[in-house]
Amino acid sequence: MRIKVNFHAENNVSFPIEYNYNIYCNIKQILFDYLENKKPKQLSKFKRTLPAFSFSQLMIPERRIEPGFIEILGNYLSLFITSTDLDFIEYLVKAFNSTKSFPLFEHQLKLKKIEVLEPPPFTEHMRFKMISPMLLVKIENKKPRYLLPDDPDLGQIFATQLVGDYNRYRESNFKTSDIKILPDQAYVERKRNLTKAITVHNVHYRAMLFPFALAGDIELIKFAYNNGVGSATHYGFGMIESV
Repeated sequence: MRIKVNFHAENNVSFPIEYNYNIYCNIKQILFDYLENKKPKQLSKFKRTLPAFSFSQLMIPERRIEPGFIEILGNYLSLFITSTDLDFIEYLVKAFNSTKSFPLFEHQLKLKKIEVLEPPPFTEHMRFKMISPMLLVKIENKKPRYLLPDDPDLGQIFATQLVGDYNRYRESNFKTSDIKILPDQAYVERKRNLTKAITVHNVHYRAMLFPFALAGDIELIKFAYNNGVGSATHYGFGMIESV
């Protein structure tokens, strides 16, 4: 299930460009605050295991990028949040509606409205774009190697991550051969810079941004759409949108 949260901000608000961890922490905080007041029996469940979810980059139509900061030139911005766990999304919507605001560093964004988005019709071959960068990691000699779109290990690492997450969530037995990622080769060859450096809680990551297709079982494709793809989706990596 996917929502779009629309915010109003004061003109010329500036905040650090490394905002992923701040948003992750504040999503958790408003959810836990709501559950503590309204659904205390659910609080321990969500504190024990937060459901898989992802969120997009902040969508800011009018902005200016300064060294290390983003300045909002208009007063509108939005954020997409997605998860397979319907209770998580339902409680999060209620939490937003209860607070009517969302903290972003020292600023308070005012809630304008929340839209519940209809999913696309799912098929066995679909094209996607990323609305937050995807993180795929291979450990070599006990060190992480962040994959690129043309990396020969991309398909295997992608499938292993997605199928592993799905099988744990659904207690299923899909194989890595049941899903395939097909990068848009023309885009990859045309663009020079396909990566984005992002720091989350003092850890430096290098993620990818490129369009691709998924071919395989519809349930796996639906799971990818609803939960995000790759690693660390809860930190705002790997949210995708059908095109």
